[in-house]
Amino acid sequence: MKDRKSVIWRIIHTSAWMRVLIYFILFALLILIYTIIFHRLYPQLEGTPVDWSQSFLFVIQTITTTGSLLTIHSDTMILFSSVMMLSGVIMIFMVIPLILTPYLVAMLRSGPARRTPHALFHHTVIIGNGELSRALVESLSLSDKEVLLVEEDETAARELALKHWRRAFVIWGDYDDPQTWEQAWIRNADFVIVCENERTTASIILGIRGLTSARIISIVDKISFDRYLRYAGAEYVLSPKQVTGRILARHAILNPGGDTEPAIPGLDRLTINSDEFPEKNLRLIHIPVMPESKAVGKRLGELNLYGQYGLLIPFIWKAGRFVSRPEPSEVIDITTSFFLFGRADAIRRAVHEELEVDKERIGHAVIAGFGDVGCAAYTEMVASGISCVVVDSKKYDVNEVVGNAEDEEILREARIGEARFCIVALNDDDVNIFTTLMARNLSPDIRILARANEPASVEKLYRAGADYVALLPRIGGQTVGRIVLAETVTVLIDLPDGEMVVLKQIRHPTDQTVGSVMGKSGVRFLGIEAPDRVMVSPPGTEILHEGDSVIVAGGTEQLKKFIRLF
Repeated sequence: MKDRKSVIWRIIHTSAWMRVLIYFILFALLILIYTIIFHRLYPQLEGTPVDWSQSFLFVIQTITTTGSLLTIHSDTMILFSSVMMLSGVIMIFMVIPLILTPYLVAMLRSGPARRTPHALFHHTVIIGNGELSRALVESLSLSDKEVLLVEEDETAARELALKHWRRAFVIWGDYDDPQTWEQAWIRNADFVIVCENERTTASIILGIRGLTSARIISIVDKISFDRYLRYAGAEYVLSPKQVTGRILARHAILNPGGDTEPAIPGLDRLTINSDEFPEKNLRLIHIPVMPESKAVGKRLGELNLYGQYGLLIPFIWKAGRFVSRPEPSEVIDITTSFFLFGRADAIRRAVHEELEVDKERIGHAVIAGFGDVGCAAYTEMVASGISCVVVDSKKYDVNEVVGNAEDEEILREARIGEARFCIVALNDDDVNIFTTLMARNLSPDIRILARANEPASVEKLYRAGADYVALLPRIGGQTVGRIVLAETVTVLIDLPDGEMVVLKQIRHPTDQTVGSVMGKSGVRFLGIEAPDRVMVSPPGTEILHEGDSVIVAGGTEQLKKFIRLF
């Protein structure tokens, strides 16, 4: 009931047309009430019967002050008619300007709220506007906890309110005004996420640090500001650029492992580390198929990874296309990459025996752009034993060709024709699109991994020839979402089709089976991990127990239903 009232409040407060509609509904309701009253009073007081059409006509004529053919003599009816006439004059003088005068429309235009309709508790406050804030709201939609966006620019706040009225509250106010944070109920918040520039972020954190016990997360452009913002009071300082660079590299690395962010839940499930206990750990690993691999030319059914190693291939990428439920008849080629799900030791064996090739035969990677994204990708690639040639207009202390990545001769000098991978990581989407076109033209078989800053550029990059595109704000939102959602579920990966793979620990006694949970929620079960058993693709008859960690895939609504079952 509370959620329904909140949605109604957002609709009324953020939509000018909704206000106009409500006005006309009230006007029509007033006419109806007057008609009913007149139809009952007139015969009693004037002694003359009237039908409903005459009653309705009298009310309309009186409200519009045009006069009526029905005569009235009693004092009560004269007073009633006077009230109708006065209310009609007031209503009409509001309606005519509303319809004909743009000035009044502008006056009635809705503004963003200054406060929420009720107190908020255990909510998440997001400060700032932009693609990252929008991605954060999407990532947090899995949780039933409320989200509040705070923006100090009135126009930007209005746009946010119109965009997110179904999912989040939006208020606007000066970041330096303590009343803004009081109206954001920041003292009751669980998380505060700041998505502004570094100077503004520092000022905000210092201003709110004494007002809340919430965990403060700062999203920065440059990770080099980490220690200053932590000193100001941020618990987490994250750079979407650094994470994006690592993800781009891991779409090229055959056997990802080692360096993860231990503070971010779920990332340890995406790598294979030698110091773990593989028999007790399920993993979801992305594996690109190399041209020299034995798997090239085979169908997924022929590969039979489940029969040989107990591994699932729940998703694949192929020629820039994400396939959520690949068929056994799907043919593997050099544009294919797998998501392998299973025990870490089984994944290691499968990669070594079926997919691995000599590193000397892999060749090198060309990295176009050596900013934060390119540098993070370079570090990841080199750590995995893949040599890199950087292309950038500035000189760095790495193996580099100095020049413009859009220059064909520069790309040839970087030996693009011999390279196995090209990571396009510049800060300009148009440059990235053109560089992708050139790289694909110069080397048709190269695997191209590109970065995008704007959602509109993603499809263009795929059309230009990219095999995988990482949308920077979305990755930033997903990374923060892992932290905020950790108490609800552990998000392992967000998929391009809107699905997620999550891990949920069952904390209460239950007698539900895998099949019953799938039927009630619609999720797809990938595995169960418990102290006494580890199962990949468990049967529908398997009974779930308290303490089990279950790994499932599904859309937002499916996962919400799944979470509520436990």
